[in-house]
Amino acid sequence: MKIRIALCATFICLLSAMAPAQTYVDYNHNIDFTKFKTYAWGQGANPNAINDSILAQSAQQAVDSQLAAKGLQKVEESQHPDLIVVTSSGLKQQTSYNAWGTGGWRWGGGMATVTPETTTVGTLVVDIYDANGKQMIWRGISKDTLSNKGEKNEKEMNKDIEKMFKQYP
Repeated sequence: MKIRIALCATFICLLSAMAPAQTYVDYNHNIDFTKFKTYAWGQGANPNAINDSILAQSAQQAVDSQLAAKGLQKVEESQHPDLIVVTSSGLKQQTSYNAWGTGGWRWGGGMATVTPETTTVGTLVVDIYDANGKQMIWRGISKDTLSNKGEKNEKEMNKDIEKMFKQYP
């Protein structure tokens, strides 16, 4: 019985480790997005802004690329853009447990070990506001496990942002 529990726990841990990034997008379906032509990055104080300046620059470049592909032109906030874009981020430590067992299927006597593994899950939020109506009209959220390698994180973030903007109307 202990072995079955250990094997089930191992299977669950393996599945959770292989989970792809989770992306969620929502927007105001009553707004005609074709009327928006320009956007600017919001410059206000944002307590949830991305702290890693290199990662923040990469996120901004990826969002700029996606918005340009949608036909929007980036302007300065002082030029009265149609849209204001703001990004936020967060990190969360997540602990999963790996269980391994051997022997003792029917008569007991097997051994099992459980080891905790801590991973960091990053969340990126991209909010787009109608500058004239002063209301949020689009939000994209992506959660993914971060690596110790900055290049891998940047590559995954770019994929996640691309996936987000596939759902931009």
